[in-house]
Amino acid sequence: MSHTYIFDHINQYLELGKEILSPTLYLAPGYQPFMMEAAHYVPVSPDAAVLTAENMATLVASCASPEQQAHLAETGTVDFITDTPSGKYHIYIYAQETGYMIVTLTLHVDAYLKQGIDCHCSDIHLPSVCPPSWRRFGSLQPIWEGAPTLTAEDAELLTASFLTEKEWTRLKEIGDVDFAYANDLGRYRASVVSQRLGYNICFRIINSNVLTMDQIGLPSEYVVPLTRFTNGLILVTGSVGSGKSTTLASIIDFINADRHDHIITLEDPIESVFEPKGCQVNQREVRRHTESFERALRAALREDPDIIMVGEMRNLETISLALTAAETGHLVLGTLHTGSASRTIDRILDAFPLEERDHIRIMVSESLRGVLSQQLIPKKDGTGRVMALEMLVNTSAVANCIREGKTFMIPGLIQTGKSQGMRLMDDSLQELYINGVIAAEECMQRATDPVMMEKFIKEHPVA
Repeated sequence: MSHTYIFDHINQYLELGKEILSPTLYLAPGYQPFMMEAAHYVPVSPDAAVLTAENMATLVASCASPEQQAHLAETGTVDFITDTPSGKYHIYIYAQETGYMIVTLTLHVDAYLKQGIDCHCSDIHLPSVCPPSWRRFGSLQPIWEGAPTLTAEDAELLTASFLTEKEWTRLKEIGDVDFAYANDLGRYRASVVSQRLGYNICFRIINSNVLTMDQIGLPSEYVVPLTRFTNGLILVTGSVGSGKSTTLASIIDFINADRHDHIITLEDPIESVFEPKGCQVNQREVRRHTESFERALRAALREDPDIIMVGEMRNLETISLALTAAETGHLVLGTLHTGSASRTIDRILDAFPLEERDHIRIMVSESLRGVLSQQLIPKKDGTGRVMALEMLVNTSAVANCIREGKTFMIPGLIQTGKSQGMRLMDDSLQELYINGVIAAEECMQRATDPVMMEKFIKEHPVA
């Protein structure tokens, strides 16, 4: 391959882009050939030669048909999808005074995922009729400035680049599919939905290295005792994207090393992969290894487990089975989409018919071990996100409140239970604010009691 990186066929550049997983390629007269690295255009090599108008004319002839070249001459622009030995690409060609400019867009998802991993993003979005975008530190934005809009055909080809035949069939039949996807770079939670404008693809990037409790900011001195119970229920709660899966993974990884038991995880899809340490670990994925959480949970109870992780407690049957498992000698870890510890208790109780709630209150009061309710908040310095945590430990006073249906008293018990590791969300926010980690605006937006938070911020100005 020439050290000048001046080629006479577009396929040679596309192959180069495939090797480094660049989602786009920029070729223009007066510039070196540019590819993308960490969402920035960079020369393919520091010593690459500068392209000339003649080079560009040769490259246009190598990829555009006579009809496309005629359209380019008439309108000054042409774009088309081409299938090459390196894969499918959307080619954009523009006529300029200095010569032709070519921009290519790969139609395989792996190149976009590499950008997300390199820039520490949580999600990659490849939507129809929008530019490729990512969620970085909680903010959704285009992956690179000036990115071409993905057409409906682009999105369909991107979808085809990574779905199996089984997943394609399911997508065509019901209009959406979600599953775990893996490539040489890592693992992802993938979702594809069909909508008015075409297909939308979203990837959640899974950290291949399971983080420890200390690394994600969990108070391990209070969480570890919860993991050493032989039965009961530990709940991790928060909104979508609040880090619940990461927290569950860190707890399961600790148990895996700390105990000598049987762990069963029920997930949709499997995210973190656990290699057995001190424990035997079995991981099951909904729709791949089992029909539903409910069916998997029933089967798990016959597999002699000690610890059961339920990826999401979505409905009455799953919640009921989880409570039964927790009451009958298993340590159960699960997630709920609730914003605080007291609302978590109410959410469980509200799932049951009125006539069953007295009995369920007793079950919850006896089986609950703790609730971790969390948010992920952008850091003030823009370098990432940090966890704010509310923690409830089930003491005799808390259990009594649950039995008597007085969950409105739980925040007060958390406030007075700091010696047992309990803390309110607003206390966690205030601590992060005082330490200069998050901005005052974030405290106000996320506070449970905005009036008291505003008063606190006025009394404690931080430069």
